[in-house]
Order: sequence, then structure tokens, then C-alpha cells
Amino acid sequence: MSTPSPQRYASGARQRGVDPATLKNALATFARIRTTDPRITPVLTLRHFSVLTELPYRFLRGTVARSGLVEYRTVYLKKRIPGRSAKRMISIPPPSLASAQRWIVDHILRYARVHPASFAFHPDSSPVHAAEQHPNTKWLLKVDIEDFFHSVSEGTVSAIFFRLGFPKLLAFEFARLCTISIDRGRSRNPAPHAGPITAYAYGYEGFLPQGAPTSPMLANLAMLRVDALLADLAEERGLRYSRYADDLAFSADNNRSLAEMHRLQRDVCQILNDAGFQHNRRKTVIRGPGTRRIILGMLVDGPTPRLQRAYKDIIRLHLHYLASPAYGPAKHALARKTGISSLYHHVRGLIAWAQHVEPAFGRQALEKFTSVNWPTIQPRWVERGSND
Repeated sequence: MSTPSPQRYASGARQRGVDPATLKNALATFARIRTTDPRITPVLTLRHFSVLTELPYRFLRGTVARSGLVEYRTVYLKKRIPGRSAKRMISIPPPSLASAQRWIVDHILRYARVHPASFAFHPDSSPVHAAEQHPNTKWLLKVDIEDFFHSVSEGTVSAIFFRLGFPKLLAFEFARLCTISIDRGRSRNPAPHAGPITAYAYGYEGFLPQGAPTSPMLANLAMLRVDALLADLAEERGLRYSRYADDLAFSADNNRSLAEMHRLQRDVCQILNDAGFQHNRRKTVIRGPGTRRIILGMLVDGPTPRLQRAYKDIIRLHLHYLASPAYGPAKHALARKTGISSLYHHVRGLIAWAQHVEPAFGRQALEKFTSVNWPTIQPRWVERGSND
């Protein structure tokens, strides 16, 4: 259901005898939201959101009140950390709540402005574009944010929606719809909300769940001020800055001292700490001349990002066995203890990434891949263009 124009909304409200003061406030909200971006769909109240999404108001209000009617499905994925046993918590919303969150993404968050240094979780974003910001890198500082999504609190999310122009109460309700509240030993201070709605009181503040459709874009928006501070810091010191999700990169194409890079690291970590984020010590590194300078898996020591040699060798090895008359797809899949269809899509995915980073190499690899005598399978792969 589309939202009517302010003029049509006002006309309908007058015909229904809506109080003039209420109508005035509603039109002011329309104007405030559309000043932020005219493509954002204005929403006035939670009940209005219920009408727009065709979701029951009782369900939405119960979710906001943390009544226990909505339960996320939590799974734990093992992290690839050598020598350590660590897991990543993934929280999957039920279909009804996921539908509400996707509406918020499609009609609100996709139009919210992120910092130019951010290269993930928004239209046209790409890790390749992030790496392209760092040509001919001689010195590189990489900083990783620990528990990126879980570090963004319910109060921060509420402030994001309020900044986009939504009423304070609705901004709080949106924040509750987009966050999860699990007692993980955090502070039991309730998040502030507008109005004396006792049903909304809760023991402790929620946070962004990794697994919800809204979390990536909201995490980006939570970093808007931090990105600005980090970009200013980089500019002051003659450096380049980019962020791809929780991966921060600072680079210089000229000579720097190790002491200078360590000072930069301390200042970056201080800015993150002040904003409520913690850096991952294991993944925070400085790379200088004589070392491999890699951003998001790509070498950035030349004029354009390049694939690592090991990545190319993996593709070449696959293609060698796939094209071999004595081996072929069936024996290669058997040797890897997988199915032919799974092998097809795995190798095709490797080549797709190569096409994005090094189009010439990717094109040659794709030609060899398509010349393989594959048995009849039902490819899930959908070609999206000549450069994919």
C-alpha cells in the first residue's frame, strides 16, 4: 500500500473530521521526513505502520513491548579463529517480523544517507570500490570492530529513526522492531522512550541482531558520525580512509614511520571507544613496505586492486582438473567429496569474484569453465551481465 501525498492525506483527514491540531502535526511530520529524502515513505504512528504493512497492530505492539510473542531463532556459527573456540551468534526473525523489517529497509533505510567512506550494505556498494580507494599503498592500517552489530544499541537505533524525521515515539517503536533483547550480562538500564506507556518498559536495552534484514543498514547509519570523525582524521594526516562493514582501512601512498602509524592506530581506537565500539585486537594490524598490503582479500600495492596469487592458483587448479580428459567434473567432485552441481556453483562463484576484481583474468577463466564437458545439471547460476 502506497502512502498518499500530503495534499490527499489532508483532504481525506478533513472529510473524516480529524482534529485540526492533529492534522497539522501529521503534515509537519510528512514534511520533516520528506525533507530528509522525498523517497522515504512517511509513517505517522505504529497503527499507520500496521495499515501500510498489512500486519496486525496487536502483533506490532506486542513486539515493541517485548511481550514474548515473537521469538528469534538463534544459531551459532563457528568462527575461523586458529587456536580458539569462538562462535558467532546469528538471530533470525520469524517471517512476520522479517516482513516488517524488510518494509523498513525497502521504504526507509535504503534512502538514508551514509558517509561516502562507507562501502557496504547500501545500493551500489562493493568491496572492490572500497579497495579502489587505496591505490599504490605503501603503509596500511587495518582495524576490525568487535561484535559490530551487537555494539549498536536500541537507543542508538531510535535516534537514527528520529534523525530521519519520524516522531519520537514511533522512532522508539521502530527501534524495538529492529532490535533484539537477550540478557547477555549487559546493563539493565531501560532505553528511554516518549510518553508514559508502561507496557513498553523493559529491564534492559536491546541491540541489533545479526540476521535481521534491517541490521546492516542501521549499523551503517550508527557509524555516520564515527565515519566523519575518522575521515577527518585521515585527511588531516594525508591518508585515505574506507570502511566496509566492520573492516576499517587507512592507507598512505608515501613514506611513513612505524611510530606515526602506531599513533594513528591509538587515535582511531580512541574514536571508536568513545562511540561505544571496541576494536578487535587480533585483526588490527599495520602493514608497511616489504609486507603484503591486503584490503578485503585484494592486494592494493598497485594502481588497481588485484587478486592474490593463491586465489588465482585455486581457480587454475580447478580448471585444470575439470578440463582434463582423464579427470573431468565427476572425478574432481568425487575427490573433493562433493556433488557435481555443488562443485559447479563453487567454481563459478570463485570466477565471478575474479571477474569483479581482475576482469581480464576472470574472462579467460570463464571461457575455460564454460568449455568444460559438464554433465546435465540444473544450474542455479543466473548471469547478471557481461562483467559478472
